[in-house]
Amino acid sequence: MKNKGVVFKNLDSFIIVTTFLFLWFAINFGDTTEDMVAYFLILTFGILHGANDLKLIQTSNSKAKKKYNFLKVASYYILFILFCASLFYYLPSLALFTFVLFSGYHFGEQHWNSKLKSQSRTTILFYSSYGLFVLSLLFVSQVTVVNSVIENITGYAVPIRFYTYLLFLSGGLFIALYILLTKNHKLISSWVKEIFYLVLFLIVFKTASLLWSFAIYFILWHSLPSLVDQIRFLYGDVTKKSIILYLKTSFVYWAISVTGLALLYLFIGKDSDTFEPIFFSFLAAITFPHVLVMIRLYK
Repeated sequence: MKNKGVVFKNLDSFIIVTTFLFLWFAINFGDTTEDMVAYFLILTFGILHGANDLKLIQTSNSKAKKKYNFLKVASYYILFILFCASLFYYLPSLALFTFVLFSGYHFGEQHWNSKLKSQSRTTILFYSSYGLFVLSLLFVSQVTVVNSVIENITGYAVPIRFYTYLLFLSGGLFIALYILLTKNHKLISSWVKEIFYLVLFLIVFKTASLLWSFAIYFILWHSLPSLVDQIRFLYGDVTKKSIILYLKTSFVYWAISVTGLALLYLFIGKDSDTFEPIFFSFLAAITFPHVLVMIRLYK
């Protein structure tokens, strides 16, 4: 294990520097260019970080000495994605609400899992409150565009004050749980660093377009750390060899996902009012099963 972490030994520094680079990009280029790059990053790194779920389940079962039937697991996995996609068609409001809750928990889990000494029911609220606080920062910063996307998905306009309520509720709960976990010596974290991160997120969300803001957070602050965690879980180390192995095992799922989205784009066209809601709904449908897989991985 002497080469452990060779590729991403300074991941935090890389993420921060790249965030400032992307912020510069947002200041100097228009929304159209930002959105094109955002789509590219989400379709590559974003979808890639959730493209190896079946391999993760297989490895998890192997470590737990449980039986693994690939066809059975793959069938259930695909059916679950189709079920989630159908929710957005038949019950879009419920689907979107559930997606936001799942995403909030998932983002919080990725960020805080390695900093907590033990898991409990409190950590579920802690993960969720942090993730929802970050999302609410994005919603409040881009409220007009966010409302437009939500209305196109659900057919309903959310009262603008709702985003402010979510911001203060999730933020207050997060701060209270952070103090509690720190006081009980269950959390290892620098509050100065965490405040810096949140201020940086707010600056990004206020400066960039909605899609570019989401891409910066989703790719740099979530997908990349998640990829590192997954590769370490699967191969024990993050090296060029293990990255190549990861890409090989995830390629088929990734290719199918991107091809499906490309066909939707060709069928629907470039109209952002139509395509963006479907794009986020597509991401949501493949996110639900991925969140459940990662919960299992982090146990």
